[in-house]
Amino acid sequence: MGQYRQLLVLLTEIDPHSAALRRALALAHVSGASVHVLGLFTPTQEHLLREERLNEADIQRQFERYRERLATLLERYRGSGVALTVDSLQADDIPSQAIDYINEQQPDMVIKDSETAPALARLFGTSLDCALMRGCKGTTHFVPAAAASLPQRVLVAVDTAFSEAPETQARFNRGLVKAAHALALQCDAQLHLLSAYDLAGVFASDMNVTQAWVDDMRDAQQQPFVTLADAEGVAPGRRHFREGGPVQVIREQVAALGIDTVVLGVVQPKGLDKLLGDTTERIISRAPCSVLAVHPHVVETWEPWPCN
Repeated sequence: MGQYRQLLVLLTEIDPHSAALRRALALAHVSGASVHVLGLFTPTQEHLLREERLNEADIQRQFERYRERLATLLERYRGSGVALTVDSLQADDIPSQAIDYINEQQPDMVIKDSETAPALARLFGTSLDCALMRGCKGTTHFVPAAAASLPQRVLVAVDTAFSEAPETQARFNRGLVKAAHALALQCDAQLHLLSAYDLAGVFASDMNVTQAWVDDMRDAQQQPFVTLADAEGVAPGRRHFREGGPVQVIREQVAALGIDTVVLGVVQPKGLDKLLGDTTERIISRAPCSVLAVHPHVVETWEPWPCN
């Protein structure tokens, strides 16, 4: 038995070159998991422009053709040795109904092709990827078109900054590392651990702050990082404690280390962050590599299955 039992692939387009489908099938081969593909159907734009009021009969014909094309796409993988099932969703509200479907199925991982959402677009709406990330109480894996079948270097980013709930934060950090370790173990990939710290605000608020005090603050944030790395068995050469904003640091380390997949926690944005997007949302909206988003709920309930 591998780390995963059921993988759910979301397809918004019937693409024979889907990176998400390729990743799911590769993970299924190494883990023994089954793959369930859910096609998300929306009527074509051409039809929407032709009539103000949608004709239900035309929509149903489009949906039937969509299902036939989806079945044809998956038929080529029937002899691959992977247990493969398929379903289609015709919905007025794709994000909401897809989230309900996923939470009812409770797969070990949801896998979807990445989409790109410009910063301006995020101010006026929520992309499907970000809606899924927020609403799915599990792990959601977004895979860009150029991604390899399986990752070889996995980076998990944790937050060891000061918190009003340090025990909760520490538990969530441990859960993120375990989720990353499960993926790395299944793919025989390297596991790297990253934490970004940013003390720029200290200098901005008080020019009289001494370097010694800054060093003490840095050490105070680094100690829980070292403790976490020690407890989870992360090799010393794969621990990265870097100064800077988290989004910038993550992107820099992905490039510097040749990372295939970055593992991030899902934290509900509040206040101004709801407009600007939290770290995970901003990374997903312009992903430098594959992203595995881990919901807090899964940290409380998930345990890895041992590999043979």
